[in-house]
Amino acid sequence: MNEKERVIQPSGTGGDTGEPDSANLRAAREQGEAFFAAADKAIDGVLSGDSVKFNQAARQRGGQ
Repeated sequence: MNEKERVIQPSGTGGDTGEPDSANLRAAREQGEAFFAAADKAIDGVLSGDSVKFNQAARQRGGQ
């Protein structure tokens, strides 16, 4: 669930350099990581102990 894609968009404040504003980029990354952490916490809260054991047992290993 923790796949990330970088999208660089010019901030418009630094002329035509095409470099993103580092404060906005940092804030976006922190917001994204907080979103992923909240999603992981929600998923963990929904799964019962039996569900976790089932998912671990059903996980594909070694090219099965």
